Amino acid sequence: MGNSFFTRCLSGAAATVIGLGLLVGVADRTPAAAAAAAPTPASASIATLMKSYDTNSGRIGGGWWTGAVALSTVMTYRQATGDSSYDYAISEGFNKNRSGNFINEYLDDIGWWALAWIQAYDITGNTAYLQMAQTDANFMHTYWDSRCGGGIYWSTQKAYKASIANELFLQVTAALHNRIPGDATYLGWANATWNWFNGSGLINGSRLVIDGINVNNCSYNSSTFTYNQGVVLAGLSELSRATGNTGLLTTARSIADAATTRMVRNGILTENCEPGNCGADGPAFKGIFMRGLRTLAAAANTTAYDGFIRTQADSIITRNTNSAGQHGLVWAGPVQGVNYNTQASAGAALVAALGGSPPPTQSGVLRGQESGRCVDVPGASQTNGTVVALWDCNGGTNQSWTATASRQLTVYGNKCLDVNGAGTTDGTAVQIYDCSGGTNQQWTVNPDGTIVGVGSGKCLDATAHGTSNGTPLAIWTCTGGPNQKWSRT
Repeated sequence: MGNSFFTRCLSGAAATVIGLGLLVGVADRTPAAAAAAAPTPASASIATLMKSYDTNSGRIGGGWWTGAVALSTVMTYRQATGDSSYDYAISEGFNKNRSGNFINEYLDDIGWWALAWIQAYDITGNTAYLQMAQTDANFMHTYWDSRCGGGIYWSTQKAYKASIANELFLQVTAALHNRIPGDATYLGWANATWNWFNGSGLINGSRLVIDGINVNNCSYNSSTFTYNQGVVLAGLSELSRATGNTGLLTTARSIADAATTRMVRNGILTENCEPGNCGADGPAFKGIFMRGLRTLAAAANTTAYDGFIRTQADSIITRNTNSAGQHGLVWAGPVQGVNYNTQASAGAALVAALGGSPPPTQSGVLRGQESGRCVDVPGASQTNGTVVALWDCNGGTNQSWTATASRQLTVYGNKCLDVNGAGTTDGTAVQIYDCSGGTNQQWTVNPDGTIVGVGSGKCLDATAHGTSNGTPLAIWTCTGGPNQKWSRT
């Protein structure tokens, strides 16, 4: 396979595969019967996966890029269900591995970690995660050049331009643009990557993404793997959101349609290497595809792939789950080759089958419809109890609000929009406070522009229809008035 990504997997340069239940020094932070007592196959699968969490490395299974992918599986489960039981894996994974900025010689490895930290930012609102993703994206971009028309390299050796590295760079940069108010740089990189990729020949005549390009003569490695199909679906979904170009979703659907018909056996997603040796990393691939497929379905607002996703989940449950709740490599069964990668991969499919995806995290201003002014923390204060108010929109960090998967509206990464004293009466002040997870810090951001407090059931309101700078904000019975409607623009 020349210089392909999969060559490294088969040569054993990647993390050693470790069987579930055979790990030394693995944390089991859930009750012994957690998997058995879990209410859904997805929660049971994730509970079993977390038994492979390595407390020393702070990574699931101890692997490097596969540890990032497994963490993303757990975080996707968290976003889909609200189950925060495993949030320790986010903070510990970051703190125990951050010294090198998650950078090594492989650009795709860096991309997996960058995506994980963008997802962690979505969940927590902690800007340290977003900043790390930016650091990683900036490093990846230094390996872009014009050889073979463009693209970034697979590794710092600059011999191969792998599809996976470029797909990840596309997704990372488009996602960063969607989360950084006023960004132009990352969007420019994302557009350049897709323009090159789309015209590079890396999407073959069957609408499948092939492995990559050998730079010495710009020849192709035509191998196809499921994860290459999945990452581009997620990347195009992010880029469509960034640009408003729905044609990108049409392109993504053509790839998804090809993969769901051409990369299956008897209707079950199958890697070409199955049931033999898929190396150390290949067992992780199919779950990545399933996560990307669900992301595309949500972005395109389509149920077209629900049947396919359900078929995969049903087969995993009935034919690829043993009495210990473990899943193997072959989703059609029987259970074989069990390790944390096979568990995370099948778990990702079960999470996808929960249906839907969390709404995309959004960051930026909250502009009042009536006033034209923005929700502002006066004086850029970070003091608990500071009452928020209207002010001329200026793009400052004290006006940038992130809607997290936990339904918080965060500012500065660690302060939440908070209803004073968890009050529920009309006129109760709205302030900033350390995030605590309480319902007085949870908000439903509705399509009609209203922002409703979960604990109070009342709307974020510009007091007395005020429109001037300094008008304080409070909660009030929802009236549908323009002083209770907010936009991101």
